[in-house]
Amino acid sequence: MVTDKQSLRNHYLQIRKDLSSFDSFIKSWTIQNYLLAADFFLNSKVVGLYYPILNEVQTFRILESSLLLAKTVCLPAVVEQKILFYRYNPTLGLKIGKYNIMEPTPTTSETNNQLDMIVIPGVVFDSAGNRIGYGKGYYDRFINLMTEYRPVIAGLGYSFQVHPEEISAFEHDVKLDILITEKGVKYF
Repeated sequence: MVTDKQSLRNHYLQIRKDLSSFDSFIKSWTIQNYLLAADFFLNSKVVGLYYPILNEVQTFRILESSLLLAKTVCLPAVVEQKILFYRYNPTLGLKIGKYNIMEPTPTTSETNNQLDMIVIPGVVFDSAGNRIGYGKGYYDRFINLMTEYRPVIAGLGYSFQVHPEEISAFEHDVKLDILITEKGVKYF
């Protein structure tokens, strides 16, 4: 079991950084296709997505398809050291938020207790549903506060981000329900 999360994070961030824009686009297209065809997505009415940065798997097709299917799309915004999901309104656009990530404007309605599924990014994943993010714990804290109802938690990553050994997890670390890479969908 690997316990040095910072070393893993740095290693896999460098590999992802070195991925060409073309490869990122092609792999992201395939990953999004898997998600768009999945029952958990088709049955969701309120979808939480991330806005991709630093060569993360893109989510733009999921966003567009969700809107075409009349789903409510929500994006996170960092508010007072935590994330909250807000309804995405294409007419209001997005603004640059903390960490230079695009966020919905705070004038839109908050939808935290309505999410059917949350698509979250990661830097490293394992075959047991564990993930390492950027180390701030925003998603873990957010999901752990959802005590009445827990949405489906889906991680998106490239297959090279799946570490061959199990990653050590703390009690507060949230496990994924599903991991999607360009090689397929894994349910936990």
